[in-house]
Amino acid sequence: MLFKEVHKEMILNGTKTATRRVWKKPMVKIGNTYKCKTQMLSKEFFAVIRVKSLYQQGLYFMTDKDAKKEGYKNMEEFVKIWEEINGEWNSNLKVWVVEFEVIKQ
Repeated sequence: MLFKEVHKEMILNGTKTATRRVWKKPMVKIGNTYKCKTQMLSKEFFAVIRVKSLYQQGLYFMTDKDAKKEGYKNMEEFVKIWEEINGEWNSNLKVWVVEFEVIKQ
């Protein structure tokens, strides 16, 4: 799975245990493992994660607890980084939530 460089340390230290993705259909499966990279074509990876949970959620339903799983202290921080990555915040957007655990660094 591809992550921004800013999320690398958050994943490795366990503060980021979920990611929200704008996918038409799920690109991962519960129980499967995936290499985490910061560059698409790179063969180097910084961790291997196992998907624990996968579900759809409207951004409108996110809470501070969800933002903490994303590695941020509250929704305000999460919205700011979401806008930097995705361009805009649309609370009506339905996303795929991937909750995971690091199994190898």
